[in-house]
Amino acid sequence: KAAPCTPCGQLGVAGMPRGKALEMMSELAETPSMQEALREIAMMLFQVPNQSLLVSELGSRLSQESRTVLRTTKIRVAQLLQCFPDDFQLAGTGPGTAVIYRHNEVKTAFNPHPSNAELNNSRFCRLLKLAADVTEHYVGVRSITARQVQSQLASCLLVDCRTPTERAVGVLPNSIAAGDLGKEDLARPEFIVAYCCIGACSAWWCQEQLEGLWAYKVRFLVGGVAAWAHQGGAFIDLATLSATSRVHCWVEELASFFPVPGSGYDVVATGLCHSIFPACPTPYEALRAASEMRHVRFQNLALEVRMRYWPSVFCLEAAELQKQCASASPPRYLLVDCRTPEERQVSTLAVQCLPMVSADEFRANAPQLLASYQTVVTFCTIGGRSGIFCKTLVDELVEAGYCTDNPDILRRKIVNLLGGVACWLHIGGGLATPTGQATRRLHPWCRGFLDMFPVEGIDIVFDEWRPVPQDAVALVACKAASGEKEAVPQKLLQMCNTLPPEVIKDSLTRAMQNCAGYED
Repeated sequence: KAAPCTPCGQLGVAGMPRGKALEMMSELAETPSMQEALREIAMMLFQVPNQSLLVSELGSRLSQESRTVLRTTKIRVAQLLQCFPDDFQLAGTGPGTAVIYRHNEVKTAFNPHPSNAELNNSRFCRLLKLAADVTEHYVGVRSITARQVQSQLASCLLVDCRTPTERAVGVLPNSIAAGDLGKEDLARPEFIVAYCCIGACSAWWCQEQLEGLWAYKVRFLVGGVAAWAHQGGAFIDLATLSATSRVHCWVEELASFFPVPGSGYDVVATGLCHSIFPACPTPYEALRAASEMRHVRFQNLALEVRMRYWPSVFCLEAAELQKQCASASPPRYLLVDCRTPEERQVSTLAVQCLPMVSADEFRANAPQLLASYQTVVTFCTIGGRSGIFCKTLVDELVEAGYCTDNPDILRRKIVNLLGGVACWLHIGGGLATPTGQATRRLHPWCRGFLDMFPVEGIDIVFDEWRPVPQDAVALVACKAASGEKEAVPQKLLQMCNTLPPEVIKDSLTRAMQNCAGYED
């Protein structure tokens, strides 16, 4: 007889130490057995006075199936519910802990609150991508990871390539400032490891040493002091020569690449720090280079999202919209912001010359607004939600009798902004508050898209502890597919049998502008 479907069978948690499965809660929560256990707990609480029970009572009332889930994952009821603070409140300690259900109905799906470990892992992954981008053009230099340095610290000379302002906050143990380095210092160690905030300045310094006598043992620390912190490394206060939790993040935009608050480090940003070397890139030169590489990747993602979810919708390039807005006679366009009220409250596209409404406002008055404007341009964060909205709306209008004689007219009238807000920012477009004031603040929708925006000049406003929305999961998955070298051309060719010729022409034209040439 087949064994019942449990989280251990799906994710391999059997045999793990107690508590280890808590670090995998985001994955475990997606399993049907875990969701069923949470719904059972919610139902029990919902049916009792004040929607509250002692945690010990909950454990004794659980079904055999739910007990099996908890026993297999080695998670106690209280530990499980602590991962879902938006749904369950725990009051008290020990056996007297009370559990209170927070909602006035039994939810059908539960999303966990990510742990610090999960968030730090996400930040570390983003840091490594950024570190690779800012050091991409330093050819011939060799790197070393923070974990490797920590394992052979006694044989390494650590060279600090940061400014005095950064060093005054905290340095790596037994390090020496690059400006104080003498020839005799270079001869003794097995490895010479240069470090800075994220790797840009230290990689530059290593490149300058390539022609030197000791070039063979020079390395730069991948991810710099940010990666060092993610690996639990120690910092020293230069003034007292004692341990400190403080570390400088070079510029404010890089603070979100360090471990989250509560992880044991106090991340400091005190003004703009340039470089101790005149020829070394400034922070914003390094970050701008990284943003350019992000832009290239994002163009592939934007096309991937289009091909998967709204291939029949016509689109407008962000650069084209920007150009028309700057012309002497702005076009008769209506912008439709398809993002959530929370996102719109932070900022939107800075295009004061064009009117803008929300998706709900447009849907409620679509026939009148279509008659008043030449073109309707929908947009969201990356173009996914707005593209789906655009496709759905056109289908609904045609079904309701609007433009039934020639639906193509409607499809050309309602277009989607390819790449959405992210692409707008990559081409230098600005942001504005709901009242029209210029701003740097941006809501990224979910943490899955944090590495899609320009690095410099933007203040991300976002609660990282918030779970990824369900309607974002599929779009986040497009990031992996968009990295495939020939994914976009292949998908275009596969669609040629089903799409109208004018849509194929539009899609191929845009793809050829962003993909490497191929003989076919």
